[in-house]
Amino acid sequence: MTRGRPKHYENMNQAEREVYWQREREARNTREQEAFNMLTEDQQKAILLAKEVLADFVQEWTESFDIYNPETPRKMQQAFWAFQNHFGTREAHNEND
Repeated sequence: MTRGRPKHYENMNQAEREVYWQREREARNTREQEAFNMLTEDQQKAILLAKEVLADFVQEWTESFDIYNPETPRKMQQAFWAFQNHFGTREAHNEND
């Protein structure tokens, strides 16, 4: 995994730069997909639900600075609890024990 530009980036022509960034993008996508595949099915569903509801929220908020779809807050609550239940943030629950 390369961080930032390669040492001789300035000496590359446009075609070489495009190939370089395409390879970097493909490598990143592969790593992300492999990591996602290692999650449990419930964790994957939680991530996909959160991604969907955040997209809905951003669209509604950007258009009118209001949440006009009554399903959006409900979906946000479902996404929150999916993360809470499937990503092991149990420390907060054990403080009073």
